[in-house]
Amino acid sequence: MTTEIPVVRDYTIPLERYPHLNEKKTLRDAAKVIHTFTAGEKDQLRYSDALVVNDQNQLVGRITMTDILHGLAPQLVEATKVNKFEGKTADFANLALLVEDSFFKECSLQWSKPIRKFMSSVEHTVPADTHLLQALLIMLNTKDYNLPVVANEMIVGVIRMEEIFKAISSHCNL
Repeated sequence: MTTEIPVVRDYTIPLERYPHLNEKKTLRDAAKVIHTFTAGEKDQLRYSDALVVNDQNQLVGRITMTDILHGLAPQLVEATKVNKFEGKTADFANLALLVEDSFFKECSLQWSKPIRKFMSSVEHTVPADTHLLQALLIMLNTKDYNLPVVANEMIVGVIRMEEIFKAISSHCNL
């Protein structure tokens, strides 16, 4: 009896089906590309980040929804920074009321900021021919549950914990 060893390539979300954009784009572009990928009746977002590539389509980073929100609302980020321990008395949720008016006036002005200022580097990638369990171990050890997949030094897609979970649970005969 032979069983094929599952590899990342077999479960990869191809790049054309995952949010990605050029590093020269803006926060508006990043938000639009994430909004492009929805699911369900209520058009819920399928992904919380987008890969960032250069003109040669090489991976240069990642931008998350949180990164985009930080770019749109820098005053919220600054307002929630704590310089000393404030215990249970700190109530950051009420800060939103203080900045609400300025936020909605200012956020539309922030859309044109370049994503390069807010994206983060990608620390880990996984080759397409990697055993699925090895990819799982990388995710568990790095706490990075969306790994870009590379083949021939080019980004070909993404493997997420969701795909690995589905593959493993189907092999384990639930």
